[in-house]
Amino acid sequence: MQKTSIITLIALGALVAMSVPAHADSFVTISQPTTAYNSETTDYGGGNGSIGTINSLGPFSFSSALTEDSVPTSWSTWNTPPAVDSSTPDVLWTGGSSTLTLTISGTHNVVGFELEPDFSNDSVTATFYDGATVIDALNQTVDWNGGALLFALQDTSGDITKVVITDNTGGDSFAIAQVSAGNVTPEPGTLSLLGLGMLALAKRAYRRVKA
Repeated sequence: MQKTSIITLIALGALVAMSVPAHADSFVTISQPTTAYNSETTDYGGGNGSIGTINSLGPFSFSSALTEDSVPTSWSTWNTPPAVDSSTPDVLWTGGSSTLTLTISGTHNVVGFELEPDFSNDSVTATFYDGATVIDALNQTVDWNGGALLFALQDTSGDITKVVITDNTGGDSFAIAQVSAGNVTPEPGTLSLLGLGMLALAKRAYRRVKA
């Protein structure tokens, strides 16, 4: 009777562990556009370089109209692989604004973009949201002269619905490129794996009692 009770407790504990969100694995930041990142996302680019303005691109809607520039014709520099996907992309310029909000429609748990500031090396923050909940705030100091960097994140426990970008240095403007979004199945969380292990232990103990 005592052994049966122990088995029951182990099984219940496993079910509880599997039902608890794995907070340690809630998001993953991506620092460079790797082969895996590129294969998991759709790259919507950065406009067509026409010097016109757009308010949306693919699933992305912009809080203000962005100017369609191109490197090196109307935007002078970017960066080179592997830091970025291309050294001569089409880019979207904020036109003097130091902030930009990207609102993402549909189901996407991976979102990223490359960014370079205008005229100075700036501290830039990109805050990723799932609804009203902040997933994480990525902060990088980006060189304005050929130093564009990737800001990208995978939410392993939900969707990314919005990104708020802020240039923290002197209110400078900036350009973004290779605006990308995708949806991938996250790996099992640590607690879920623990739960599966506990279920296996319970099954083994039950076999011993039955024998």
